[in-house]
Amino acid sequence: MGMEYLDMYLVHWPIKLKPGVNEPVPREEDFETDLGIEETWEAMERCLDLDLCKCIGVSNFSSQKILNLLDFASVSPHVNQVEMHPLWRQSKLRQVCEENRIHVSGYSPLGGPGNHWGTTAVIQHPLMASIALKHNATPAQVALRWGMSKGSSVIVKSFSEARLRENKRALEIKLDEQDLSEIDQLEEWKIMRGEFLVNQTTSPYKSIQQLWDDEI
Repeated sequence: MGMEYLDMYLVHWPIKLKPGVNEPVPREEDFETDLGIEETWEAMERCLDLDLCKCIGVSNFSSQKILNLLDFASVSPHVNQVEMHPLWRQSKLRQVCEENRIHVSGYSPLGGPGNHWGTTAVIQHPLMASIALKHNATPAQVALRWGMSKGSSVIVKSFSEARLRENKRALEIKLDEQDLSEIDQLEEWKIMRGEFLVNQTTSPYKSIQQLWDDEI
C-alpha cells in the first residue's frame, strides 16, 4: 500500500479461505474448514507490536464470536464493524461490546442503497420520513443521527459533494426520546446476511444461523 502504517486493521469476516483467493464471493472449493481465528488474531496482535497499525479489530463478528475471541486474545479488538441501521439495531451486540470496551462501527447505516445487495427500505420507511419532517431533515440524516446516538460511528459513503454535505448535517440533528422509542419498535431486517459464506460441504457454517450464532 506504500504506507508506513494503517490506522485500523480489521479481520473482515470470521471465515478462512485458501491462500490466494481474493474474489469477493468465494467458490465452494475456496474455503478452509479450520477457521484459525486464534492464529489470525495472534498475527493481528503482532502487527500491532510491530507498529504496522495503530488499532486492530474485527468485522461481522456476532456477540458469541466476540466472547470466544476474548477468551484467548492478549489485546481486545478496538472495534467491531457490523451492519447497523434503524432496521437492524444490534442491541445485544452493542451491549456485549460496550461491556468489553469495544467500539461498534456501523457499516451501511442507510441500508446500503446503491449496492447490488442493498435496499432503500431504511431511507424510504414511513417512520423515518415522519421523523425527518419533524426535524426539517432528510430520512438519511435521521438514520445517521440515530446510529451516532447509540455511541457508534457510522460509515456512509457518497461520490456526490451535495450528498456528502447533506450527510454531515446529521451532526446537527437532535432526536428526542419519542423518536428513539419509535425507531426501537420497528421490525428488524438484516440486509447483508452473508449467504455466500454458507454451504453444506466446505464452509464451517452450514446455515445462516451458525454464521451469526442465532443472532438473525
